[in-house]
Amino acid sequence: MQLKDRRNRAVSETINNIRGALADGPTITSLEQAKPILMSLCAQTELFSRTDFPLPEAGETERTFLIHEDENGEYALYVNSGLPGQTYRPHDHGGSWAIVAAVSGREKHRLYRQRNGGPNGNGNGNGKVSIEQVGEIDVQPGTAVSMLPEGIHSIHALGDEPLLHLHLYGRRFADQSTRTEYDLENNTIEQFVLEASFEIEDAR
Repeated sequence: MQLKDRRNRAVSETINNIRGALADGPTITSLEQAKPILMSLCAQTELFSRTDFPLPEAGETERTFLIHEDENGEYALYVNSGLPGQTYRPHDHGGSWAIVAAVSGREKHRLYRQRNGGPNGNGNGNGKVSIEQVGEIDVQPGTAVSMLPEGIHSIHALGDEPLLHLHLYGRRFADQSTRTEYDLENNTIEQFVLEASFEIEDAR
């Protein structure tokens, strides 16, 4: 069996098992139950070679590969191949739940909740917004982070090793609503459509 066929079979089994864990919807408990299922897929490192998921070329910091999505766009699984030093300001996922696990490389995820204002709070998204950090976790082989649809996090690559992480979402990028990015220094927000901001490579 070819490597791609083996990977696709393992991905399908993983998604089916996670779908079962989330059968009653995404909750803190069900997402916690789903995390080790995705981590088990990450542990099959031979399925995720740099030949199939190469590092970005000069002038770029990451490449994103789609390896699964349901016909209706749910359970979308992406491979993020990134260089050391990659960072993202606090952001949400456009109303989608998310799980991030590592094949290789390490990054810190800081978790936040919104206190006031903005599109998820009491404001209209045009004024000041305040968020506060409520936790953090280093995502590396053997660990994962999960977020509810209203979850907010920032990402900070650690160390000198390139990243190869799996990102699973309840909705594919094209079906996520407008994402919100948070400026901690100025307590403001910027809304954007994720899929329009970078290229997604189909590796199914």
